[in-house]
Amino acid sequence: MLAFFKKIFQPKLPHAALAWQQAGNESGSAYWLYAAPVHLVLQRDSFSMAGPVPLALDLEEAEALTRSLNTHFAADGLQFFWYQHQWFLRLQQNPDIETVHPQKVINQNINPFLPTGKGASAWASFQNELQMLLFEHPVNIAREKKRLPIVNSIWCYGGGQLEQ
Repeated sequence: MLAFFKKIFQPKLPHAALAWQQAGNESGSAYWLYAAPVHLVLQRDSFSMAGPVPLALDLEEAEALTRSLNTHFAADGLQFFWYQHQWFLRLQQNPDIETVHPQKVINQNINPFLPTGKGASAWASFQNELQMLLFEHPVNIAREKKRLPIVNSIWCYGGGQLEQ
């Protein structure tokens, strides 16, 4: 019974913010998420997530995608970072979503695992815009020519803020 209550009342750790700070970076009061580049596969009536997660990208690909995403979403106060083969997303405020680690989603219909919460609708709009930006990105065109899986989405998880 005690384990049940611990699970229910245990606050979620801000994993991405902690990882960013432990890597020697300043987290400030921002809300941090891991931002894994992924390849979604169209099924008959849904999408599934292909492994591996995150997709392996070379430095030039990661830098080009990060630059494009940051340029596009700068006005929204969103900023992507590529640090030691890990992507992070910094937001100015809590997006009010609950997320799922991508390892739980691989080879499954993603719908039951999409973010939930008060901000889920706004997050879905952001995801759609992000996926449209990635659709014909030069990095993906080059990856497709090499028969590599394209980065057609970013799976965000592990979010939170560190108390100042």
